[in-house]
Amino acid sequence: MVKKNRPKTGRKSGKKWLWIFIVFILIAGGSYIGYSRYIAYQKYLAEQKAKEEELRKQQLAEEQKRKEIEQAKKMFDELIGRMKDALSKRDYNLLKELAEKARQLALKYNFSVDEIDRILRQMQIEIAMAMLGKLEKITDPYAHMYIRNELKKIPRYPEIAKRWDRLMKKTFQDEYTVLLDLAERTVIRVENGESPEMNYILSKGYLKKAKSIVNAGKAVQDTSRENQLLQKQSESYLSSIGKSFQPGSLYR
Repeated sequence: MVKKNRPKTGRKSGKKWLWIFIVFILIAGGSYIGYSRYIAYQKYLAEQKAKEEELRKQQLAEEQKRKEIEQAKKMFDELIGRMKDALSKRDYNLLKELAEKARQLALKYNFSVDEIDRILRQMQIEIAMAMLGKLEKITDPYAHMYIRNELKKIPRYPEIAKRWDRLMKKTFQDEYTVLLDLAERTVIRVENGESPEMNYILSKGYLKKAKSIVNAGKAVQDTSRENQLLQKQSESYLSSIGKSFQPGSLYR
């Protein structure tokens, strides 16, 4: 009797499930890869959007900053214009206030302060010229010390240097003249018998100081007047003081 071969159902079933499993793995793997790519793409989109948003904010901030600087520059230019107007009207207090505001803007926005400094320097020169002009109008030679002290308070700007020097030199010339005047007045008192010894000493002292100014190159010498004074001092000494008072160091 011939035996019939039974169908290998178990082996076929196993292969079937194996193929199902493989297909499942392939499908799952493909789905995982697709999902990963999807997630990566979404992340990329999110990053791009974040970058675009950051760039937009940056551009907006730069635009706002630009407008702010433009507005500040406009204000700065207006302050400079008002400073020039105040300078022309010699309203120096207002000019200083405007200069301070303009300088604050310049420091905050890094603007040049050259124009501020130029206007302020022009103001200082004008103030100096006005002060110098008032001193130049004083004609009294006896005010020489006052003029000299006030002149020292005025900066010697190049623009007024010649006038400044001329006035300073005049104070020494006036001082020289005043000392000669004093020497003459005191020697007249000697001649009149008014405290002759004391006035004689004063007269000699005034003349000596006057000569020292000339010797220092600060005044032009009046030789004729000095010689007349020396002659008067000599005569007054002989006539008013005489031999009872003979300071050897004074009478020469």
